[in-house]
Amino acid sequence: MDNPPPPAAVVPAAAPAYVPGFLKVQYLSEKLEEAELLLGYATVSGIEVDDDVRDAVLAARMASDVGRVTEKVAAELLTALTALAACVRPVSADSLRASANLDGARATIRFYGIMAGLVGGLIIVISLVTYFSSSVADKIKADIELANSLGSKLRSELGPSPSTIPEAAEPAPTFTLGQADKIWYGASTPPAGLSDRDIIGDLQQFAATMREIDAYARQLKYFVFDFDQPTSTRQPGSLELKPGLDRRLSEELTMKVREYQGVRALGNSVQEKVTVYYGAIATCILPVLYSLLGAGAYLLRMYEDQIKTKTLVASNRHVARFLIAGIGGLVVGLFNNFTSQGITFSPFAIAFLVGYAADVFFTFLEGLLQIFRKGPGASGQGAASPTNP
Repeated sequence: MDNPPPPAAVVPAAAPAYVPGFLKVQYLSEKLEEAELLLGYATVSGIEVDDDVRDAVLAARMASDVGRVTEKVAAELLTALTALAACVRPVSADSLRASANLDGARATIRFYGIMAGLVGGLIIVISLVTYFSSSVADKIKADIELANSLGSKLRSELGPSPSTIPEAAEPAPTFTLGQADKIWYGASTPPAGLSDRDIIGDLQQFAATMREIDAYARQLKYFVFDFDQPTSTRQPGSLELKPGLDRRLSEELTMKVREYQGVRALGNSVQEKVTVYYGAIATCILPVLYSLLGAGAYLLRMYEDQIKTKTLVASNRHVARFLIAGIGGLVVGLFNNFTSQGITFSPFAIAFLVGYAADVFFTFLEGLLQIFRKGPGASGQGAASPTNP
């Protein structure tokens, strides 16, 4: 029996031509994953892709699974990835990954929402306090002007106090029950053309206005961070007219004017502090807050749009935008108002626009530069014409 021939030697297959060393397997794996993500998005979105691009991605996947990624397959994969990126732009592989896992995006949106809420709440509180303090300060100013005019009027009608004319001093009158409403002028009578009712009405209004100034000033002290109680030797009821008015009205007026001088000094001091403090807040702080609020509103809207269009990159915190918004708001506060095409805008509105659309701020700066470049006498027009304080 003939012996069977020995089996033929198994010739090993030629080793595949792998990608050169500068193209690592991990690098190609990442690019293949990106190409598959983009191809899948194009498929479900109805975006037309060339057959060569599709086939190159599929061939790269099959070659990668069997470990036979050749140099040609790698080159065709990168070419296909470039074509896919151009087809689905602005969608990218990173944005598709972020859209697949929205936990990070929701955390970012929640952060911006909380920040916008805090800034908006701070703006509301500061605006309310500023409005209240300014209104009270204006009321104090109006009351001081009224009290000054009443004091001058009464002094001209009643003349000087008897204490300043000792030789003219007369004893205080004594009223009987039937004369309780009589007004005491000493030896004189009411000025011509005026009745007792007119004189005593003005004196009562002067005292009431003085009490109102004192009450408003004491309330307003807390809004300028002055919590110290004023030291005063004022007697209780010193801002009230003396019951019965059993002395000359000119003397009563003199006593009230002495008290009024202290009240007026307190009112003027508090009013000046309100003007300085809240003027600085309105100029330097509120525009920055409005600008930050605008930046927060823009980013919230941008994130919502990016989630819908799958262009979200959740890792981007946009810190630079907040820095630009803060700088822009600080610069905007240096101007009183802005005029563009005949429409005047407040600094707060411009500050919000600077934060919402940073391009507005840069356009404004470019407009200013054009004005300065043209030199004095040139009537250049920028995006907005500011009015300096």
